[in-house]
Amino acid sequence: MADDPTPNPDPTPVNPEPSLLSQPAPNGDPPLAKTSDQVAAEAESAKRVEAWTGATELEARKAAYAALTPEEKAAAFKGLKPEDAKALGIEDPAIPVYTEFKMPEGFKLDAEAMKPALDLFKESRLPQDQAQKFIDLALSREKAAADRQMQAFVDTQNQWVSAIKADPEIGGTKLQASLAAAARAIDRLAIPGLKDALNLTGAGNHPDVVKAFVRVGQLMSEDRFAPGHPPAPNPPRSPAEVIYDGGPKQSADA
Repeated sequence: MADDPTPNPDPTPVNPEPSLLSQPAPNGDPPLAKTSDQVAAEAESAKRVEAWTGATELEARKAAYAALTPEEKAAAFKGLKPEDAKALGIEDPAIPVYTEFKMPEGFKLDAEAMKPALDLFKESRLPQDQAQKFIDLALSREKAAADRQMQAFVDTQNQWVSAIKADPEIGGTKLQASLAAAARAIDRLAIPGLKDALNLTGAGNHPDVVKAFVRVGQLMSEDRFAPGHPPAPNPPRSPAEVIYDGGPKQSADA
C-alpha cells in the first residue's frame, strides 16, 4: 500500500486538571456576629448623627456637632457648605489641634512668633509629634547660634584681658595697683548702675576703658581731680570792694 502523502494533523493537547495549590483562595470565614457592645455603639452613633442632621437652629446644630466623635465630625463636615461651616464656627476636623509644645527648661514660647509656624503646620496637616520635631530643630539651631555669639563674646573678653595684663603702662607688675586706682575712680564717681553696665556690656575689660579709669583714679590720688566737688563760689562783693578793688592802698595816716 502506498504511503499517504497528506501529513497527520497535530494531536489535540490535553489540558491537565488544575492542581490543588492553584485553586483560588476562599473568600474567607463568614463574618462574626456583632457583640452587644458593638450593637449599642452603633445605635448611639446613629442617634448622634440623627440629632446632627435633624437640628435646624444654630445653637442646636452647634451642640449636636460638638457631641459627634472625630470620625462622625469628619463625615458631617464634608456635607457642609462653606458658608454653613463659617456660621457654625466649625473648622475642618482634618486640621490638627495642637496642644502645648515641649520647651527646654527656662524657655518660654512667644505666641506671636509661633503663629506663622502653627499656620504652616496646620496647612501641612502635620500631627503633633511631627510638629514637635520641627520645633525642636528650630530651637536647637537658635541655641547653637546663641552659643556661637556667646563664645565670640567670651573670646573677645579674654583677648582684652590678655592685652591689659601685657600693657606696659598698666599691666604686668603694675596691674594690681592699676586696678585699685580704677576701682577708686568708679567708687568716687558714684554713678548708679555704672558697674553693672561695665559688666553687662563687657566694656569693663576693654583696654582703653580700663586705662581711662586707671588714669582718673591716679589723678584722684594726687588731689588733681575732685569730681562732684567744684570750688565754692566767691561771696558777693560790696560796691566799695568793686570800686576800690585793685586800686592803690592808702596808708592809715593818709
